[in-house]
Amino acid sequence: VVFLQARDADYDKTVADGRDLMEAWDIQSAPDARNGIVIFFNLKPGDLQHGDYAVIAGRSLVDGNLPRYELNRIADDMQPVLKGGDITGATILALDAIEHNLTFGPPPPPPPSAAREFADAVAGGPLSILNIIGIVASAVAGWFLAHRIPTRRLSNAPVEPATTPPTNLSPALAGSLVAGSISDTAIGATLLDLTARGGLAIEPVGKKKIQIRLVDESVIQPGYERMIWDALASQADPAGAIGTKQLGKVRKSWGGIRKAIRAELIARGWFASDTSAQRQPFWITGTILYTLTLIAVVLAIVAESPWVLIGFVPLGMIGTLALVLSAIIPNTTLEGDKVAAPWRGYQRYLRLAGKNPQVDIDLDTAVPYALALSAGQSFSKRLERASAAGYLPAWMGGPAASGAYSNGFFPYWVAFNSSVAPSGGGAGATGASAGSGAAGGSF
Repeated sequence: VVFLQARDADYDKTVADGRDLMEAWDIQSAPDARNGIVIFFNLKPGDLQHGDYAVIAGRSLVDGNLPRYELNRIADDMQPVLKGGDITGATILALDAIEHNLTFGPPPPPPPSAAREFADAVAGGPLSILNIIGIVASAVAGWFLAHRIPTRRLSNAPVEPATTPPTNLSPALAGSLVAGSISDTAIGATLLDLTARGGLAIEPVGKKKIQIRLVDESVIQPGYERMIWDALASQADPAGAIGTKQLGKVRKSWGGIRKAIRAELIARGWFASDTSAQRQPFWITGTILYTLTLIAVVLAIVAESPWVLIGFVPLGMIGTLALVLSAIIPNTTLEGDKVAAPWRGYQRYLRLAGKNPQVDIDLDTAVPYALALSAGQSFSKRLERASAAGYLPAWMGGPAASGAYSNGFFPYWVAFNSSVAPSGGGAGATGASAGSGAAGGSF
């Protein structure tokens, strides 16, 4: 079938249109024969002498007398004729070439390119040079990692249940110690803590949005709290309010705040200052192994040789292991792990108590710590019920702000988390066009 239409489309869309036509019209001699041919043109509206074209052959032809290299040659031969404005002549040229191939068979394939010859030489067969390199590199990398597996710095301090915060440590520092890293939840928990202490106010805007208002600078402590205040102040309006859009801009400065939290933990002797240096050999090893694996995959594709998997699947797996080992090197020191132990007990309590409405718990105190200790999700249903019952937590303004939350605070709690703590598909063809080959271009 030769099909022409006026449509502004690129080559990929033209191939898709041709395959859709082959499928819809069932262009084949019998069910599952897959021996149809479509020459499809998408001509530019207003300029019907130019457009995109595709020559599409069913799978049985591509596997037989009309292989892909012949489709490419025929499409290439058509292009200068099409650029000369002779669509009919180009179509006749293609049909004659196709008929010749189907009658007498295809000519020999073109000689391989220099890249293909090189890929065949190094990647062809199970005992290829590339596989030998991959196996040797896997063995060397495996030996290296086996002798450098990091161990966690554990103080063996007992983790005992705690129903209240073990010390007066701030939520940000407690959560970072337990996690062994600093995340945005540490900053979100600090915002709740500052609101409960009267430094900030979290206010509803509309039905499901919030703003943060600067209230009392005197409660702000030096260090990361000051950095949070300054970041908010830089986006505040004259009345001291920071809207949802501005909060998104504030978050751009949180990388520096996380560094300030880390600096305080290092200064207290709870985080190690040389963690990055300890991780460096592992991520360098992983990066090198991934790079070698990528090169091998490219050569395997060029050589059309799956044998490379023998040597380089293990190499990729060892590269992944190297990155995992890098990630598990803890930031905490032995002293830091000792300080974190009672907070782990409090974390366990929060995860259980948050889900159990029968447990009496002070939500004003618990929730900022729960957010910092990765236990905030456990409180979701409990907070929703408390909101419906008229409770307003201190970290959302407390009783003084009850008028602003007349319909409950929970929707704004969800908005707070989304503001400050942070596809497609289709069915493949199974009929006449399944497995088809295509070639073409623009003219």
